[in-house]
Parts: sequence; structure tokens; C-alpha cells
Amino acid sequence: MQATEIIDAIKKAVLDVKAQQQEVISVDAMANYLDALKKDVNGAEEVNQKKFEADIAVFRAEHERNLAHYEAQQLYALEMFRSVIAYGQAALKSAMLINGGAAAALLAFIGNIWVKGIAPEAVSSLTSAIAYFAFGVLVAALGTAGSYFTQYCYSESFQRTAVVFHTLTVVVVLGAFVLFGFGAYESYQAFVGHLAPNNAPQPTQ
Repeated sequence: MQATEIIDAIKKAVLDVKAQQQEVISVDAMANYLDALKKDVNGAEEVNQKKFEADIAVFRAEHERNLAHYEAQQLYALEMFRSVIAYGQAALKSAMLINGGAAAALLAFIGNIWVKGIAPEAVSSLTSAIAYFAFGVLVAALGTAGSYFTQYCYSESFQRTAVVFHTLTVVVVLGAFVLFGFGAYESYQAFVGHLAPNNAPQPTQ
């Protein structure tokens, strides 16, 4: 086989790979094949047809193996990214749910004690807790917007901007949980200071 025929055969092998709708060719497999071919060509003007076909078969096998490894890595990375998104969405929903639920419960409780006239001084203490919970809901909503912008930037390959939004979103979600903690503490202080049995107003004689 002449040198031009070898080049044509290599070109045909590459086009065969492309015809299988595979756009990635293993660089290592191609380099190994060309090194082996170079050693054979240097010693003779013609290359044994069977040896050449065997080398082509080895090249294709190495290419398919490396391509399968590459696809497995891509699939793993995709699944990890999906799990990160799922956990992030769960954290956002939890932050919004616990803050919103706590604010609604305290509002209902304040309405109840206001109507009954029980410890009205506790209302001012509980309003700060409600404010913390309300801000927690707002912060969690901002985290949802940040999550959207993060995914958009990743999809458009704006890596630096995506990392910035990603970091801000994590901080915002953590902030929503911190606000819930402050609100819970304020509620506890209100109950202990104004609504505990020892501090309840005594009935008039």
C-alpha cells in the first residue's frame, strides 16, 4: 500500500466515525495508531494490508472505549448538576415554607390574644419576630430569582457570572434560614417575657 493510499484509508476511517454521528475522536487512540503506522512505513514502501486493517481495528476499539468513558463522565457530571439543582430548590422551598408558615401562625395568634385582651404588651414583642419571618420569605424569593439567573448563565457559558450568582444564591438561602432563627428567638423571648403563666395578667377582683 502506497503512502497516498494510507492517507486515504485514514481519512476514510475518520469519515466513517463521523458518519456514525460521533463528533469526538480520541486523540490518544489516533496518536497511538499513527505511531505504529510510522514504524511500519519507515521500514518498507508498502504496508501489509492485513496489518493495516488490524491497526485500524485497534484504533476503532480504542476510540470507542475512550468515547464511552467520555460519555460516562459527561453523564455523571450532568446527574450531579441535576442533583445540585434539586437540593437547591428544596432548600429554597423549605426556607420560604418555614418563614411563611411561622409568620402566618404568629399573625393568627396575635389576632387571638388581641381580641381576648390577653397580654397586649406581647404584641410589640411578636411584631419583630413577624418582621424577621416576612424578610425571610422575601429573601427566599430573591434566592429563587438568583437560582434562575445562575442556571441561565451556566447554560449560556457565562462561567464567571454564573459563579457569582451561584455564590450569592447560596448566601441568600442561608440568610433566609438565619432570619428564621432570629424570628424564632424573638418569639421565644416574647412568650417567656409576656405570655408565660407566671407573667400572665391576674384577673381583677
